Amino acid sequence: MLRQDSLSTISGTTIAEKSLLTSSSVATINIENNDLLYLDGKHIKDSSNRTILLRGINLSGASKNPSYPSKIPSHQLEEFFDHKNSRFIGRPFPLESADEHFQRLKEWGFNFLRFIVTWEAIEHEGPGKYDSEFLDYIVKILYKAKEYGFKCFIDPHQDVWSRFSGGSGAPGWTLELAGFNIRNFMETEAAIVQNTYDKPKEFPKMIWSTNYYKLASSTMFTLFYSGRTYAPKCIVDDMNIQDYLQLHFINSYKTLAERIAKENLTDNVVVGYDTMNEPSWGWVGTKDLNKYPEFQEYRRGKTPTPFQTMLLGEGIPCKLDVWDIVWYGFGKVGNEYIDPKGKTAWLENDPEGYNWKKSEEFPRGECIWAAHGVWDKSTRKLLRPDYFSMNPINNKPYNWYEESFKPFIRKYTSALRSVHPNAIIFIQPPVLEIPPKFDNPEDPQERLIYSPHWYDGLTLVQKQFNWWNIDYLGLKRGKYLGPIPAIKLGDKAIKQSFTEQLGLIKEEGEKYLDNIPCIIGEIGIPFDMENGKAYKTGNYIQQIKAMDANLVALESNLLNYTLWNYCDDNDHQWGDQWNGEDLSIYSTSNPANSLLSYNYNKDLDLGGRALFSLLRPFPLKTFGEPLSLNFNPWTKKFYYSYRNVTDTPKDFPTEIYLPRFHFNNENDFTVKVSSGKWNWDKDNQRILYWHDITSMNESKENLDYGVHEIYIEGNKSDNFVDDENLCC
Repeated sequence: MLRQDSLSTISGTTIAEKSLLTSSSVATINIENNDLLYLDGKHIKDSSNRTILLRGINLSGASKNPSYPSKIPSHQLEEFFDHKNSRFIGRPFPLESADEHFQRLKEWGFNFLRFIVTWEAIEHEGPGKYDSEFLDYIVKILYKAKEYGFKCFIDPHQDVWSRFSGGSGAPGWTLELAGFNIRNFMETEAAIVQNTYDKPKEFPKMIWSTNYYKLASSTMFTLFYSGRTYAPKCIVDDMNIQDYLQLHFINSYKTLAERIAKENLTDNVVVGYDTMNEPSWGWVGTKDLNKYPEFQEYRRGKTPTPFQTMLLGEGIPCKLDVWDIVWYGFGKVGNEYIDPKGKTAWLENDPEGYNWKKSEEFPRGECIWAAHGVWDKSTRKLLRPDYFSMNPINNKPYNWYEESFKPFIRKYTSALRSVHPNAIIFIQPPVLEIPPKFDNPEDPQERLIYSPHWYDGLTLVQKQFNWWNIDYLGLKRGKYLGPIPAIKLGDKAIKQSFTEQLGLIKEEGEKYLDNIPCIIGEIGIPFDMENGKAYKTGNYIQQIKAMDANLVALESNLLNYTLWNYCDDNDHQWGDQWNGEDLSIYSTSNPANSLLSYNYNKDLDLGGRALFSLLRPFPLKTFGEPLSLNFNPWTKKFYYSYRNVTDTPKDFPTEIYLPRFHFNNENDFTVKVSSGKWNWDKDNQRILYWHDITSMNESKENLDYGVHEIYIEGNKSDNFVDDENLCC
């Protein structure tokens, strides 16, 4: 057997011209468009029974914001409230630039897309009014994706419900349906929204997610998933608002699926659908509305209790605690008196221009929770502090997964598979929560993939990659008695912690979802670390190290992933153009004369960020079961092992992406394998490897029987000897 510490060199054949490959081998270089993805236990496979690892990208963060007739980034107030006429044609990027972007992503080794489509983009004008021109545009972009060999899954993206509650996702009319006046959210603290913030450039970093616990977002998620239970008076078109919202959400994506199916883009390009990005249970499970919910772990800025946010929504002044990050986590740092000055978060009358019919008992001109007896407006007293902790109808504990989340997944899956029978459903629970078991006979059982998210939260929030970090997931799961033992010091410990956290997420999916494949739907790093210091100095070492730590953790767990994100209009001033986030691996502000590589000049790399650690060898297709994977961009050493007890068919080799960024010429690297032969397809950045089990001369009783290894070592560059020379 081949070992990293005792390597035997196997002669390889270097192939610089594609024509030297057999025609049948050429067909294996990219993921075939017409090939269905097969799910085999925790593995994803192609029709040749090769195991596929998906190395994907979210396309795109830009899709959160309207683009037509003009762009409306989250820092712009002008045209913000004109939600009926704000369209998304041109997202994720203009059709005329699609070739450039897809070529770049292909050059960088990506083979999968998490394709973002917000509900608002489809149904912004009003209930049942679909933007057919936008759907036409999406089809054109998907055809382009097909030209470049990409498969994707559709992500019904949202953040804290809607742009108008500080995030993205749902149309503005959904908030108006519930009775909200979206123009008064700032004064009533119903949401903190960058578009309406006094000084958008000073919008607090990563404050947007606190909206999950404020009036607008908490109310809408409670209504969407659990309205029948907690808001029985909210009847519209003879159905509860829960059913009305879910009906329109599901029908919007079903309409998109029908359009995709009509164009024969199912399976060959679009393989499935995410359930909903980062869903929330709203206030369900809150034990005491006078206190912060136990699940409200992220507290920053002005932080009302649920009852305080209801009071503020009715224009009643409150003194709020102010929270921020302190040495032990989140802590109270002061308080602030908030007076809405007569404004309320609720519309006095039903909005005009919609065709819905609300029942007489549907609350109007007041807080819908006061109308349901949760609190009394006249006395300003909380009447039912535990209203959301139990089922108010039968006074029994409410199981949100079983009574809200899973029934929605069933309806959503059924609707999409009526159009796209082979659609893979990507199951996504609330962020960092353990997924539910799908053990009910009515639950979807086949063609499911677990798609949780994970970020290095400390770096994301502080926008700085420190010499220390914290095992937040381990702390959340009760691994430690307190925060001190969860602190990790030094590069090695941090990488190990990231690896363990992602390993735990993967294990939980296999345990609770019956050993299905896992893809990390979002993971990424902020590039504007230390107030954008790298943009001034050109030294991206902190970003490079942070990216490497994330990717090492993914590789160590052999995880599929879609990195967040690729944004075609990112710039150094406003980042991803959304809430101060700056996570795009591409930026229009990266100078054309940047040192992007030391051994070749490639125009497609211009604009790339942290490419030194981002671009790395990766097994795209394996004729066997993956066992171990690692790469060090500084030493340029790559190691991969897998198991298979049969010989490799000549037409279906193991394929490894070998980025020309690190391995551009035949003298740049050596390849050593445990058996068989390998070829280098320079044009397509691939090592093709055929193992030979018959030549290994090992006993079948040997524990390592059938284990195949490939070791690639590149030449270290003098240009990148020290950190100060690392750029982009």
